[in-house]
Amino acid sequence: MQSRTFQWQVVTFFRILFASHLLYSGGAYIFFGWVPSAFYNPASPVGHFMAELDKVGLYPLVKYIEFALGLLALVNRFTPLVAVMEFPITVMIAYLNIVVEGTHGARHYYTGVQELVINGMVLLGYGAYYRSMLNMRNQPRWLWEAPDSAPAPAPTAESSGSVLPIWLFFAGLMVIIMAASWFTGSADRRLPPRDWLPPLASFVLMLGFQRIARPALADRS
Repeated sequence: MQSRTFQWQVVTFFRILFASHLLYSGGAYIFFGWVPSAFYNPASPVGHFMAELDKVGLYPLVKYIEFALGLLALVNRFTPLVAVMEFPITVMIAYLNIVVEGTHGARHYYTGVQELVINGMVLLGYGAYYRSMLNMRNQPRWLWEAPDSAPAPAPTAESSGSVLPIWLFFAGLMVIIMAASWFTGSADRRLPPRDWLPPLASFVLMLGFQRIARPALADRS
């Protein structure tokens, strides 16, 4: 029973972190015109790539899509679809940071891995909704028809006795984040707030959502 509560806590934490990540990425560009420093770096191959995307209007489109997806993920609407729609963008960002820009600075490895982990955890956390897509052989089904295998039913209310595991999980995660931020950042860019503040805020929001949702879950039991 406690494992179900822990599962909800972990998945909700990563959903909120995923949403805040998308809202920051899209909102910083939409409202403030912010772009990565590589955008103006003539020595950066990724900077040239982003500049070309901007010329054809694709870079702004991606940012507006990310912002819209972030809003949906934050209010937990169509979250499995949101995670799938964002994944191609995630793979592209991870590739550019790890493969293309990685040799220009260790910080890019942190960014690339962070993208894959956050999006990947949301995909894993809502994985039951993709189960029918993993069948080797499938029969045709219209959009309004039931798939070959339906997602598992939602869990009922449980004991909230898993307080300690979620705190241990969060503490361990923060140790990893802080260490990675410190060792991959340059001397003047170690432990920037954008690394540790979103996970901290997401964890606090998760605890708040759990407190709000607990009476509703109890009514279903």
